Amino acid sequence: MPEQATPIAEAARPPAAGTVPSLAFADTDGAAKFLKSLVLLPVPQAYEALMGQLQALAAAEFTPRERGTIAELARDQAAHLHTELARRYAGKPQPLVEREQQAADQAIAMWQALWEQYSACLKPMLEGDPDLQGVKAKLLQRGLFVGKQLVVVHGLARRMPPPVLWQELHAYYRLAEMLDCTVQAVSDDLMPHAVGISCYSTYCHALLLGLADGCALSVRQIELTDRWLGQWARKVFPYAQQRETEGAVMLVDLDGSDGASVAAVTPRSAAAGLRFGYPGKIATSVRGRLKRLAAGANPAELQLGHDASIEQCIALLTHLEQRWCHPAKPATQGRFDRLELAAGGLNAAYFRVGGRTFDRKDPLGRLTFHGTQHLTTLGALTDYDRDKDEAEKDWPWERWQGSYEWKEAALARREPGHYRWFFDQLIVARDDERTRLGYVTRVARGAAGEISLVLRLFAGAPRTLAMRSSSVAFNEEPPMPALLLAEAPDEPPTLIIGSRMFTAGRVLRSVDAGPERKFKLTRLVQRGADFERVAFEDVE
Repeated sequence: MPEQATPIAEAARPPAAGTVPSLAFADTDGAAKFLKSLVLLPVPQAYEALMGQLQALAAAEFTPRERGTIAELARDQAAHLHTELARRYAGKPQPLVEREQQAADQAIAMWQALWEQYSACLKPMLEGDPDLQGVKAKLLQRGLFVGKQLVVVHGLARRMPPPVLWQELHAYYRLAEMLDCTVQAVSDDLMPHAVGISCYSTYCHALLLGLADGCALSVRQIELTDRWLGQWARKVFPYAQQRETEGAVMLVDLDGSDGASVAAVTPRSAAAGLRFGYPGKIATSVRGRLKRLAAGANPAELQLGHDASIEQCIALLTHLEQRWCHPAKPATQGRFDRLELAAGGLNAAYFRVGGRTFDRKDPLGRLTFHGTQHLTTLGALTDYDRDKDEAEKDWPWERWQGSYEWKEAALARREPGHYRWFFDQLIVARDDERTRLGYVTRVARGAAGEISLVLRLFAGAPRTLAMRSSSVAFNEEPPMPALLLAEAPDEPPTLIIGSRMFTAGRVLRSVDAGPERKFKLTRLVQRGADFERVAFEDVE
């Protein structure tokens, strides 16, 4: 006799195309048992089961109160599954590969499907369903929470939140205003460290996340910002009437399709749907923490977490203070259609700056000045670069278009390219006159698949160096590539070396042709994703 399939196995089985899965439960108690059992399944099966049941739930007849309760139970499982899905796509180089793309699409679809369950309760709520009178604030806050989670997902996937997401969030908050429950306190087990949870605080949480711009943050920074906003979002309230202020104002159009923006002054005439937030309190909180961190305070005692370093907190708080408390800078006006980019790490930068590939084996072993003088007699041999053709294929120049200034460039490319781009990645940029180094400070994927980048460019002119450690312990260490950034009017000279190569006091010596030069590494200026920029002192 064939073994009968269990309800969970049936739910995890993908339905036939065009069919609605059968519901695995008949009431909230059955839903609770079923949803708890999903943790026993592998992630792909658990995701299929949850999505199938959300689809079946949308077509089933439940009272609004029961639907809200089941959605609450499903929210816990969605949060768990999203943690697992995020491991596959969060912060990955753009464009995503197929598996990463699928995980990001699944995370968005899952939260959207859950949002639909909360949205199905809104019409009965407006019509005065007596079963919903005591849970109006909670249902609306949960819907706003799901919208906030979608802002997080888009940031982790390097996508801009679409207009429809902001429209839905604005609609939820407008309904909270209509039902007079914007400030009513609720509890939320998925926000354990949050303070003063309500519809307005969760709404402002989403708005401030959008202002922070997840495409310009690392995955770690997005996680910290989301956590901190659980404590700080209540410091901003979206007022319907303008108030006197000496600082910037956060503007939100409930009839619009964008998130919040920061302006220096409020408009003279405001539409009925415009709301005004004043970031003065959150600015005081952020600036106070920056001041105390600079004085040596511990992040934990400032409620920034035990798992965040001082350097991480200072960098992120500085970014947030700029994004939340100051109007956005005007877009760069200069147009530069012929800027070319190359990436691929330090070896690629070495090749594109110096015109030669770097061979770590270096069979010629250029260790001393006298040795290099001898090797000049082998010019025909040393001028030959056996790996150049391969390097041209691996690290080609790509043409990008956009705005370009001395220290920053905002570029976009619609055609498929050779490279995958990620946050804090070392890049080489070339125009008609010079070759420069920089790094990626923002990467976003558009709805049509186009990639947009913002680059920060180093001021100093780069020069290639082959280096070897002077330490006795590293005598057998092969040479390593490095790039020397020349002194600029506002910057001292620095070295670009490989990731995790910096140690304070370490001495590196050049092994290129010419007089030997020694560099004592003194300070880590910047740690990128695939490079380190370090300050140094010359050693006689």
